[in-house]
Amino acid sequence: MSIPSSLSAGLGNGQTTPPEPPRRLRAGPWQVDLIEGELRYLSVGGDEAVRRIYAAVRDRDWNTVPGERSALEVVEEAGGFDVTWRSEHVDGAVDFVWESRIVGSADGVLTWMFDGVARRAFPKNRVGFCVLHPLATCTGQACAVEHVNGDWAARVFPQGIAPDQPVRGLHDFRRMRYGVNAAWDVELTFDGDSFEMEDQRNWTDASFKTYSTPQRIPLPAWLREGQRVRQVVMVRLVAKGGELKEELKEELKEAKDEAARVELAGEAVMPLPLLGLGSPWHGKAMSGREEARLQALRLDHLRVDVKTSEVGWQAVLQQGVEEARRMGAALEVALHVAGPAAAALAAEAKALTGAVARWLVLEEGRPVASAAVLQAVRPALGQGLGAGTDVDFFQLNNNRPARDQADFIFCAMRPQAHAFDDASVVENLEGQAQVVATSREVFGELPVVASPVTLKRRWHKGAPRPAGELPPPVDRRQLSLLGAGWLVGSLRALAQAGAAAVTWFETTGWRGVMEVEEGAPLPGEFPSEPGAVFPMYHVLRAVADFHGGGLRPLHLSHPLKVQAVALEADGRQRWVVANVTGLPQRVALPAGGAWRILDEAAARRCGQDPELFWASPTEERAAGEYELAPWALVFLDVA
Repeated sequence: MSIPSSLSAGLGNGQTTPPEPPRRLRAGPWQVDLIEGELRYLSVGGDEAVRRIYAAVRDRDWNTVPGERSALEVVEEAGGFDVTWRSEHVDGAVDFVWESRIVGSADGVLTWMFDGVARRAFPKNRVGFCVLHPLATCTGQACAVEHVNGDWAARVFPQGIAPDQPVRGLHDFRRMRYGVNAAWDVELTFDGDSFEMEDQRNWTDASFKTYSTPQRIPLPAWLREGQRVRQVVMVRLVAKGGELKEELKEELKEAKDEAARVELAGEAVMPLPLLGLGSPWHGKAMSGREEARLQALRLDHLRVDVKTSEVGWQAVLQQGVEEARRMGAALEVALHVAGPAAAALAAEAKALTGAVARWLVLEEGRPVASAAVLQAVRPALGQGLGAGTDVDFFQLNNNRPARDQADFIFCAMRPQAHAFDDASVVENLEGQAQVVATSREVFGELPVVASPVTLKRRWHKGAPRPAGELPPPVDRRQLSLLGAGWLVGSLRALAQAGAAAVTWFETTGWRGVMEVEEGAPLPGEFPSEPGAVFPMYHVLRAVADFHGGGLRPLHLSHPLKVQAVALEADGRQRWVVANVTGLPQRVALPAGGAWRILDEAAARRCGQDPELFWASPTEERAAGEYELAPWALVFLDVA
């Protein structure tokens, strides 16, 4: 059975060209995907050993300089493969080119050789290999490392998110070994630099990362014109107690291509977090039509950012008060204060707002507000005062406020700190749950608020980008079906982890859930329809019908392919199931009922009248196995 779709490039994942399909390669017992110049999902018999291997070029501000690949050749023979290509990275001061060769042999050894040269001198924070280790395989598990001096040491991957960078004890090594199942270990050997590991969950990445250019080296480091960078990563399987034996190779079969299963995980009903959106970057007052659409979402709050160092902050706050009232929502105030005037500024802000849902207190110039500032603003703000960060969990994890200084903890989240492709954005949904879980462990009974949760960082570091280029905080996926599927996964991750409140995105504009009526400032770069809702609007609209209710925890067999939530209230149940890939996916659902399908055709048809989608006829379908078209979402009202 198939779900029809007229999907074409654009609303699918926001891109104007279709995604490059993965190329499945085999090397003895290894199964690996080659995707856009990277190796991903290195697995044997369905057990994932390594999530990703790639080479990064990052400038002095940690911005990733994308590469232009050419001369790709893939040769597959004799149970192995040989892949070569050339990659050029040119942007601003950066000008670097490298040659790549990856050899996978029939005896289960993968070797990737990197040979590059700087065509002019430039400052860099990283040039070379990064290896990502999957959370499911490694979290809390033992590993062994051989340091550059030849000594071996027993180590452990962190259970909770480690604040140290690098992870304590996991630095200056050239070899690593860890178990993947009861039968075998994976061993990685690094050459060409000293390597160390960070806990990428600090940035909501769902992995541990081994990388070169140790943090102890002052950054940025300079590459001279003509300077070469050569590195090698080798990955091999080692049977428990010795080399990989022939009989073990025969047992390690390729994982079956089975349907993704979406299943209830117990009978408990978890409360929905309080849900909200942020005020838009453009600062324009909402129109009457936008007001009606936002009222239909039944949001709990509207976030407004108030930077008291900026002229006119009082007007910004007053507009936030008025627009929250028009939406029928409470107000969440992110109050940015500084220094000795913090107490007076907090009192002035309080006088302008009256009651608010919560105060997110931020100290300008610091990643987390100091104890002195939190103490200074408490008399004016009273209860509902939060301590946290507007950056990443890494800052909060390394600048932990005392539990008695705040009424709740908050943290900004984004899936694109280190990688920017569709697969990584979906993978890193698990990182949101990890941040909430570690926050609850560290801060005890204090509620955890995820605010704001966005696709990209909300500001740009480094030199301004050229005119006519999409601003770095804007992501085309905002207008896409993939953005809607990602929102489904974010709700599931944060709610099941126990977040008390969540603020996503913005209300309107190219960082919101609908486009403004005059359209995007750069329609050629952000091809939205003026005044139309984005597909993610329908996800929030689906949740609005269950306002005050809860959700049933779900088990997803293939969360990198299919995301889902199960809403419940007053004896009613609605499942929202999303294919978060550019390929058709089979999904097995144990519940039947009334279906609505959101694909590109439906999204375009209902863009100017979102209630048309919810008034459209439904189709009764029984429990069973279905094929979801690329990026499609299903809204299932369970019978």
